Amino acid sequence: MKRIIFSLMVVLVSLTLSFAQDGLKTTKITVKGITCDNCLDEVKEALVNVKGVSSVEFEKTDFKNHFGIVSVKYNPEQANLDNLVEAINEAGFETDLNKQAEKKTGKVEGAVAKINVKGIECGGCVKSVENSLKKVEGVKSVEFEKKDFKKRVGVVKVVYDPEKAKVKDLEDAVLKVGFEANDRKPEKKHEIKH
Repeated sequence: MKRIIFSLMVVLVSLTLSFAQDGLKTTKITVKGITCDNCLDEVKEALVNVKGVSSVEFEKTDFKNHFGIVSVKYNPEQANLDNLVEAINEAGFETDLNKQAEKKTGKVEGAVAKINVKGIECGGCVKSVENSLKKVEGVKSVEFEKKDFKKRVGVVKVVYDPEKAKVKDLEDAVLKVGFEANDRKPEKKHEIKH
């Protein structure tokens, strides 16, 4: 009798767990800027760190055309599409859902510099440039206005305090991570391991 009751309890717990997992939602997101395995790892890591995400798997990758389709399983009570898109954007990549997650931000005051960047091949490159620029004292915001991974070029808009930084300092930050800035060439080029 005890075995029957125990068996019934195990079945009941199993059914409860499977129903609980049914509460998870699965979404597919097209990620732009994917050119190598490092890009895939960056996106996966960013998504796995979102609270409520239980699994992340790329269903399709096309390095030649710079995109991948990622399937994300998550708990809708803890996460939503905007959280997922924001995580992907923070990793330096764009999605087909970016317009849904656009933030309304106030205008940042300061001088504006637009720097032509050459050598960017993927979202990881974009993130490297952005992170380097954000470290410059006086930089208030950094945003790529244009990116063309096929042509390996982009334009980054930087709002900064002219009392603390000069355009040369901004260019130096881009050169430091191995990319050309306004036709100034870095000592050592950025390398991507494909």
